Amino acid sequence: MTRHRAARRRVLAAILIVLSVGLLTFYFREPANGPVHRAQDAGLRLLAPLQSGTARAIKPFRDGWNWTAELFRARSENARLQKEVDALRNSVTQLQALQEQNAELTGLVGLKNQGIYPKGCRLVAARVIASSPTAWYSTVTISAGSAQGVKLYDAVVNDQGLVGRVTAVTSDAAEVTLITDQSSYVDAMVLVPHGRSPLGILAGSVTGDLSLQYVDKAAQVSPGELVATSGMKGSIFVRGIPIGVVTSVAQQDVELYQSISVKPFVDFHTLDLVMVVER
Repeated sequence: MTRHRAARRRVLAAILIVLSVGLLTFYFREPANGPVHRAQDAGLRLLAPLQSGTARAIKPFRDGWNWTAELFRARSENARLQKEVDALRNSVTQLQALQEQNAELTGLVGLKNQGIYPKGCRLVAARVIASSPTAWYSTVTISAGSAQGVKLYDAVVNDQGLVGRVTAVTSDAAEVTLITDQSSYVDAMVLVPHGRSPLGILAGSVTGDLSLQYVDKAAQVSPGELVATSGMKGSIFVRGIPIGVVTSVAQQDVELYQSISVKPFVDFHTLDLVMVVER
């Protein structure tokens, strides 16, 4: 039974092959208006509307799929680009920080070559590691202490000018009271273009403002003139450390001294690198 079925299948396959070859031969040999060509054209005309309708029905799904795939590709590309932007931004930020630190270090190194500090002075570099919790930043903590040679009442400077004095010391850290603190007093002088420099006492305040006190009423002081340490005998500050610039001068007939406001050179809100002047 199985043999007969196999034989019939082989015969049927042979017949189909012969018919197909014959049909193809007839198709290619007959003229364009032959019956087979006409049947093909009729079939195409019948199927064309169905194919067109099917294409229109499928098009929204195909477009939706393409849009979704494109959206995922765009999101993936956007995420990749965002990572690159973040990496570049971090690199730029690090570079700017290094440039600022290099500028500060260059300024601090330049302090040693200014000739302000007497022979025997040693400048110890330190970084500000904490500030007081008050709104006026009257004290800061630096990363150098007695182990580095820092002593009580040593002067502290940076590349802009006078910062303050050491008021507490541990082995590896020190507290610095800023010149803006209300308890701070510094022997100072006004650098005038001619004559002797008027002397006074630079005082801080609860608001962080600086004033030069006890300047003789007869002294000629004008806004814009520079203020520096006077280095008077017994002072913890050597002569000539920049402090700031005179912003206003007021004189009252009933007072013996002038009232002089001073803007410091140092930006106390951005303190970072400093030098301790060891004497």
